[in-house]
Amino acid sequence: MWLYFVTWSMHAIANKKFNDNAYKYVAGSALYAYVSHYFFIVLWGVTIIRPYQLTFIPSLFVDFILTDSVIFISYVLFVFIWELIFPPKQDAEEKGEEQQALL
Repeated sequence: MWLYFVTWSMHAIANKKFNDNAYKYVAGSALYAYVSHYFFIVLWGVTIIRPYQLTFIPSLFVDFILTDSVIFISYVLFVFIWELIFPPKQDAEEKGEEQQALL
């Protein structure tokens, strides 16, 4: 019952695009984070946690904060480069408003 309730609640509440930019970066980065997180976890473990012999709790915070930060920053950078190469298409309404503003 709990799974059913949470699934339908999230479908009703959180399954809508509330802000285009937030949707692009939060929803878009989910797959990238899923695919790349292990690389960054190992990277911080080898370069920071092991050499400085951090205990569990400090290493947990260091790893979590650095991994999430680098994933989000690199995703924003990838999106920026992608949109420079392939600019997003404008909707018909936006084109009409833009042409009206030019007239």
